Amino acid sequence: MATRTLHRHLAAEDTTFRLLVGEVRGALAEGMLSHRMTVAEVAERLGYAEVASFSHAFKRWKGTPPSAYRARA
Repeated sequence: MATRTLHRHLAAEDTTFRLLVGEVRGALAEGMLSHRMTVAEVAERLGYAEVASFSHAFKRWKGTPPSAYRARA
């Protein structure tokens, strides 16, 4: 599928590629944290260069820091 076609289809669904990637990363992060992986391990597996960057993104996605989520899980 051409890039422009993909953007058009996503716009029709009122979303963006960036939002979809964030949703997938958030879901993967939840699963990994639930399986007792450390925050650093999850950040590395999801391709973040720094744990802080992952932590900021997770808090934006889920409204809670990954360490708090992991403690509850």
